[in-house]
Formats: sequence, C-alpha cells, structure tokens
Amino acid sequence: MPSHLTPDLVALAAQCSSEPVHTPGAIQGNGGLIYLDENLRHVLQVSANIEQVLGVTVAQALSRNGAQLLGDKCIKKLRQHHDSQEQTLFSLTINRMINDKRSRFNLNGYPQANGYVVEIEAIYCREEQRLLPSVNHWLVRLAQAETQAQLLQLLTEAVRTIAGYDRVMVYRFDADWHGCVTAESRTPQAAPYLGHSFPATDIPTQVRALYLVNPIRSIPDAQAPAVTIISSRSEPVVLDMSLGMLRAVSPQHVSYMQNMGVQAALSMAIKGKDGLWGLLACHGLTAKPLSPLIRDAIYNLVQMGTQRLFLLKAQAETAYLQRVHDCRDLLVKNQPKFYDPLTLLEQQSPAWLSLFSACGVALVYNQQAFSKGVVPNNAVLLTIASWLNGHHFDSGAWVSQQLAGAPLALDLKLDAHTDLADCCGLLAVPLALPMCGERGWLLLFRPERLINYQWAGRLEAESSIAAGKRILSPKRSFEIWQQQIQDQSETWLAREQRAAIDIGENITMSILVKSISDLNGNLTHANRQLEHIATTDALTRVWNRYRIEQALNEGIQHAAGSGQPLSLLLLDVDFFKRINDQHGHEAGDRVLVNLAQVITRTLRDSDCLGRWGGEEFIVIAQHCYLEHGKSLAERIRQAVFAADFGDVGPVTLSIGVSRLRRGDTRSSLVERADQAMYAAKQAGRNCVRAEHCEDKLVCQIS
Repeated sequence: MPSHLTPDLVALAAQCSSEPVHTPGAIQGNGGLIYLDENLRHVLQVSANIEQVLGVTVAQALSRNGAQLLGDKCIKKLRQHHDSQEQTLFSLTINRMINDKRSRFNLNGYPQANGYVVEIEAIYCREEQRLLPSVNHWLVRLAQAETQAQLLQLLTEAVRTIAGYDRVMVYRFDADWHGCVTAESRTPQAAPYLGHSFPATDIPTQVRALYLVNPIRSIPDAQAPAVTIISSRSEPVVLDMSLGMLRAVSPQHVSYMQNMGVQAALSMAIKGKDGLWGLLACHGLTAKPLSPLIRDAIYNLVQMGTQRLFLLKAQAETAYLQRVHDCRDLLVKNQPKFYDPLTLLEQQSPAWLSLFSACGVALVYNQQAFSKGVVPNNAVLLTIASWLNGHHFDSGAWVSQQLAGAPLALDLKLDAHTDLADCCGLLAVPLALPMCGERGWLLLFRPERLINYQWAGRLEAESSIAAGKRILSPKRSFEIWQQQIQDQSETWLAREQRAAIDIGENITMSILVKSISDLNGNLTHANRQLEHIATTDALTRVWNRYRIEQALNEGIQHAAGSGQPLSLLLLDVDFFKRINDQHGHEAGDRVLVNLAQVITRTLRDSDCLGRWGGEEFIVIAQHCYLEHGKSLAERIRQAVFAADFGDVGPVTLSIGVSRLRRGDTRSSLVERADQAMYAAKQAGRNCVRAEHCEDKLVCQIS
C-alpha cells in the first residue's frame, strides 16, 4: 500500500509472503483426497472425511488399493496421465455406487513427488440441461463486446447470473501489484467496490505465483473446519496442493474474509502474454456450495472473456501504431522541407503532443535546444541532455514519471517548479548524430497527474504471543478511505516508448538531411549515412521495421503479378522479459544481436530479415510455398536453439508461418503469421506453427 507502513505492517507482509499456502496439510470439506504411490496401486494417505465421500472408513481406504476405491477404468486413465509426466491437472467424471446409491463424482488428478494425488468432488448440479444454453448465450454476448469496459462488465454479470454469487468483480493489477476494481455486478446486500483499490499485500507474492500454476481458487465455505490428511505411515509425505481445487484456506485468508463479511469465494486468473493481468473475484455473503460443472462453466467464460479482452487491447494497440506510422510517413514524405529543427517542431509538435499526451517537446543536439509547449528553459534542457549522455548509454528510452525525485534532478539540483516548469514526467530518446560529437535527444515532457486512490479499508497488525513467539495477524477494516498521490505524471507505456524511439529514428534522418545541405563536400558519405539509418536497426544491424515493411509491400506486389509463391515467418524470442529481468537489458541486447547473426547465416540469399519490434523478427521468403516456409522456420529454430548465448543459456523461438493468398495486404499476411506464432506459444514455445490452410490446391507444392 502506498501509505506509510509501520514496522508491524512490514513484518506482517513478510510473514504473509512466507506462508506455505501450497502445503497446508489439509483440505476443504467439500471433497475428499486420496494420495497414491507412483504406481497408483497403494493408498498412502486419505482425507479424514473419506467415509462421507466414498462410504468407506479411513482404515478401510488405507487398506485398499486404488482400483478398489475408484475402479479399474478410472485408475487406467489416471495412470496414462501420470505416465505422460505432464505437470498438469487431469479431470474426469466417474460413477460409483455409494451406500447402494449411484453417485457421480468429478476427479482431479495431479502428480506428486513419488506419487499421485486424486481429489474427489460430488457432482450435484441439477440444472445441467439449462447450464449449457445459458453459457452459450453469454459466450455470444462476450464475443460481441466492442470495448474492454463493456466486455468486463458483461463477464461479471454472466458469472453472477450462472453461479449466483452476491458480488462478482474484475480487478486489474498495476505495476506495483495493487488491484483496482474495473467492473462489478452485485446484489443490493453486497457492498460496492467498483473503482476501489486493494493493496498488493492482499494477494502476496506466493499466492500470485500460484495463480500462474493453477488459475482457479474455490472456497465454498471459509468458516467450515479444515479436513486433515491421515497417513498409513509414521512420516507422511507433505503434499504440494498447488494444482488442486480443495487446498485448505490459510488462517490469514480466513481472517481476511471474515473482516470483509464474506463466507464464500471463487477467484480465477486473467492471464496475458506477460503473466498475471488481473483476477475475476466472486464473493458469497454466506456459504456457497459450487458444483464442479458450474465452476468449469465459469472458467470457460473467463477464458473466452480473456481472449476477447486481449483482442480488443491488440486492436487498440494497432490503432495507436497506425498513428505512429502516419507520423513517420509524414516525416519521410516531407524530409526535403525540413531545413532546421525549429521548422521540424513547428510542423510536427501538435501531432507528437497528442500522440504522447505530453505538455511539451524539445530537440537537443549540437549544444542547441529547440522546444514547443511547456518545457524547462533552454539552459536546463542542455543540462538534462548532458546528464543523459553521461548516465544513459544504451539505445533505448530513458523514462521517469516522478522527475523531481529522479537521480537526474537530484544530481543536477533541479527545482520542480522553477527549473522543471512543473513537468513531472520525461521520456528521453537518444538521437544518433555522428556529426555532433555526442548524441542528441528527443525530450517529451508530461504534467502532473493527481491520482486519487479509493482504498478498500485500512490494514493494521494485531500482536499476540503463542508458544513463546510473537505472532502477527491482520486486522482489516473495509471502510473506504482516500489517498492522493502528487508530483507524478501518467506512466509511460511500453508502446509509447517504442513509438518515441521509432519517431526518433525519423527525426535523426530529418536532421541528417539538414546536415547534408550544410556539408556539400561530404554529400556522398552523408547520403550513405542517411540510407543506413533509414533502413537498419541500430542494435541488430538488420533491416528495421520501416525497411522490412517496404520490402514486404514490394514482395507482395511482385508475387501477385508473377504468380510466384511467398511465405512470411514471424519469430518471437521465448521468455525474453525473463532474460532482461534476470541478466539485465545489456544481456538482452546481446542476445538480440547474436540472434540476428545466427538467423542471417541460416537464410537463403533470396530471403530478407528485419526486426519487427522488441524481440520480434520477420523473414520474407520469396519463391517459397508454405511447406518450404515451415522447413525454413524449423531450420532457424534449430540453429538458434543450438547456438551459444553465453551466461543467458539456451534461447528458443516461437515461429508463425503464413503464405500469400489472393487479395492479401501486408496487414492480413502479418496477422495470420502472428496468429500462427501465438499458436506456437500456446503449444509450449520453441516450435513452429503454420497458418491453417483451407485452399489445399493453392498450398500444394508444385
């Protein structure tokens, strides 16, 4: 939580983060548990309520084998999953006679060290016939949602209609893992939380990690006593229940729910390509038994909603990138008209200020500063550029959303009001201008944005002594309180940083045009410099996006006119963010450089390679059918996997392949390759996937 933390609160957060929630040694009472040996024969442990579930006592269960308890067919299917060595949850439905009554059960099985865990839940849903039509109705509505806000609101309404919870909400994590409620559906009895924020301490680090392993957490009754696990051995195995549905609720979370006035809960992860995006959270004011069938239906709704959410986000991203592309196109078309940076700013600053939600923009190079809008004075701009040249050495952007507290302002002793003109945010992009002796800079400034948090209650720590140790427990009030954050700007998004870098390349070209007019004696050399900067990625030395887009347009036009085939390969580095996080951005840059070299050596003379953006590359394969494109992609994948990337270790690629169809544009061809590449990601990464080809005659190799 952004407010001041007392020592007790800091200690409580550390205590919660270290709690072994994945190994509670007990389950919830809405099901039973059986732990079998690695051959799924001997029963090693069972839950103390096994008689209520399967009609046999604990002693009887521990004396029988797996087939006697669950049936031969069931054990056969579970063994197939266990033998596959997949570290996943396996579900199936079985029928058993319990006390002369036919009962249906949902079984969830998952591997364990030297054994296999089976969780058993009774299926008691009496509305199966009406469940499917209802789910399908909501799936159609979710698929038709046109905005992210509309989609998330529909999702909360769908889940509450089907499951009957008192409150269903979606909240998204921010960069500090605080969650803000962005959509909500509730009964009049449930308190509203729409627009409210929950501190990161509400969902500790290890719990967020669990959602990446198991996206579902169901608590039908937090007040029900936990059911212990009984072993046939004196030293029972401590079971890791990360993959299960019945894991007992931690005492800290029970206390949290009590303070919130909630007795039942269901949470499902909303995951994006970069990890945990947010949660769908359901609350019942009283106990809420939940059939596995309804839980599965809700999961399908969340999955569909997640896919639609990120499709809408991708569409918004595409629209933004089109605006960036239009700005760059205008720069290229009007290059001959820009004789000095001031003219460049006069022409382009309105579009840049709008594109980046900035209050001012400045160009600094060759000991001169040119600006438009609200920015620090020229002397401060030159000082800022000098500091950046001495402290920021890579080709990426330098950003701050709290400029007055950043090392730049502290080192230079800049006052927020007089020196920085009340500018709170700065995005700085280096400009490679060799004739200046040092880099120039594109500087974009943002004003202060007052952030008003509505926190869902205050958190305090209560202290008690148990077994001679001081124990902390949370004391939580959910009365709303507000907090205002000052002296910060809007966060600079990753897409805005990439866009600024792209525009910086075009600014560099425009400044070089001016340089050419001033240096007639070096005209040939300057032209080569201009062409190289215009077409080459500064880091990897392969074609940049602008040049590869040109080549793709030309290739499509030539292939369409000549009837020759053309394939497109979209390559993405797997887990590249992890490389940057663990080894640093310089190591990540080295990986991209080495990767470009490995790919180049693998290509044919007729193939073209370019950096599409970030860790993505594109290969244009001329005169290449889809099957040949897949073969080329596989050779690239294998070459990269076999290459030596030093301390970073093995590097893998996910590659999507598309082929040119009649009527294709650059966007449609790239989109199908992107979909195929996403399919490769979904298939486990480090693999090649081609677009689905319906026209078999056209795809056939001649």
